[in-house]
Amino acid sequence: MDTLVTEYEVVANMLNDWYIEIRARRIDNAHQLKEEIDNRMKDVSDQSLHLYYSLLDFRYKYIVDNLNISKDCFDKVETFQIPNDNILTYYYHFFKAIHASTVGSYSIARDHYDKAEELLNEVSDEIEQAEFYYKIGAFHYDIYESLQSIKYVNKAKEIFSKHEGHERNIGFCENLLGMACTNLREWALAEEHLVKAMDLFQKIGEEKFTVMVRHNLGLLYAGQNMSELAIRYLSEVSDKKPNHYKAIFIEGREHSKLGNQETANTLFERGLQLCTELNNEEYQHRFKILRDINNNVPAEKLESTVLAGIEYFEREDLNEYIYECCNVLAEKIFEQGQHAKAGTYFYKAIQAKKKADAKGALK
Repeated sequence: MDTLVTEYEVVANMLNDWYIEIRARRIDNAHQLKEEIDNRMKDVSDQSLHLYYSLLDFRYKYIVDNLNISKDCFDKVETFQIPNDNILTYYYHFFKAIHASTVGSYSIARDHYDKAEELLNEVSDEIEQAEFYYKIGAFHYDIYESLQSIKYVNKAKEIFSKHEGHERNIGFCENLLGMACTNLREWALAEEHLVKAMDLFQKIGEEKFTVMVRHNLGLLYAGQNMSELAIRYLSEVSDKKPNHYKAIFIEGREHSKLGNQETANTLFERGLQLCTELNNEEYQHRFKILRDINNNVPAEKLESTVLAGIEYFEREDLNEYIYECCNVLAEKIFEQGQHAKAGTYFYKAIQAKKKADAKGALK
């Protein structure tokens, strides 16, 4: 019996150590621990340890390559009976929220973030609290609630800054603050945060993370219609990470702005294929809409594509995208002389913009 108890404790402690490395974004250390744990787990029968392992395995895969997370990546976790009274309950809701947000299921993500936040009061680990604040800040960025994002990320950064060994996490906070400022069109401040993040990652030799920042600098320059500069950054990212569908999306959009229709189409088709394989509904719609705009399809065809996208965007409360889509569609219909119908879409765009602005306000 003592041997069994000892083995349980050894594996539990190894899992705890694994999560510490995952959470600190020390990927090499996390990979080494994973190999050791995988050998141990073969002889483990305790289901709570298997649930813990499955939760951390998802979190590990997310840290290694969040752009390769598909809708079925959380399926293994869902095969377990989830407890309702311990730390695994919190991890389940927290990681479920991360997964849902990654695959574009924002309503589900919000629900699980709310449940995890209720349980956060029972978590005494200050670094875990900071990690939660960082990730919920990322969620608010994804749904264009940029001021909320900044509020949470600053809380996370403050905590990480008090602890040694969290330079990577501070860099991630600077990066996310830069992204939120980009959404707010605070260009100079956004660049300042992104450059800070780049400097931090370069000092500790984290090439993988500098690629992430280069993508966001590309997004920053694209937002200012500096298309050629944006393409330079984004093409470097997609060359190093061929599955980076977000970089491919923006790169294609900027080529389309410059009139490089064929290059844009190639990128849109490549990105659409990646997102179809991942079953990423959000970016499938976004790629299809941009492809139709780039190809200057008839208004009826564009309307069909946009309406399919709007159905998803409304379900997930993504009013910024509804505003953009309706504006483009209204202009296309107006150019064809259907002024009354165009007016309907212009009105829908205005309403979506009002909702987006209200949602983005600091609460």
